[in-house]
Amino acid sequence: MKPLLVLLAGAALAAGPSAHAWAQPGASGDAGTAVPARADTLPAPPPPEVALRASRPAASGVRAVILTVADGEQAEPAKRSAFLNCAPVGGSHPSAQKACAWLNRTGPDPSALRVNATQPCTMIYAPVTVTASGIWDGKYFQFRRTFGNDCEMRSAAGVLFDF
Repeated sequence: MKPLLVLLAGAALAAGPSAHAWAQPGASGDAGTAVPARADTLPAPPPPEVALRASRPAASGVRAVILTVADGEQAEPAKRSAFLNCAPVGGSHPSAQKACAWLNRTGPDPSALRVNATQPCTMIYAPVTVTASGIWDGKYFQFRRTFGNDCEMRSAAGVLFDF
């Protein structure tokens, strides 16, 4: 019984001070007015939309990423960087729509960055290090990958790091 009371009290607190207005509507005989709840009763739980809003984390739909490209095997200093917002699409990335489509397909998974063997690249070693960090569906992520050269990076990531 005690856990149920705690749950109900938590729902009432999440609903805010107007939770008492739902307690006993029409108790005075008028169906349109609400009277305050009696002291010996618990407040009624909030409407479902209020309870749902209180239980869902605010960052659950966030899809924002900071992308960097650096020459060499170190991620610092970054040669260039871009901000990418995928919910809604925007940011400083020049091809935000295509980059978000790529991320929506693969998610923020560094193993998805596979070099496309059908695209020919020179065997010149001029390393390029890319990083991506941000929030994807409410979870923080971060990854870093070094490619043999710029061509390998474009082959693996397409437009994602093309800024």
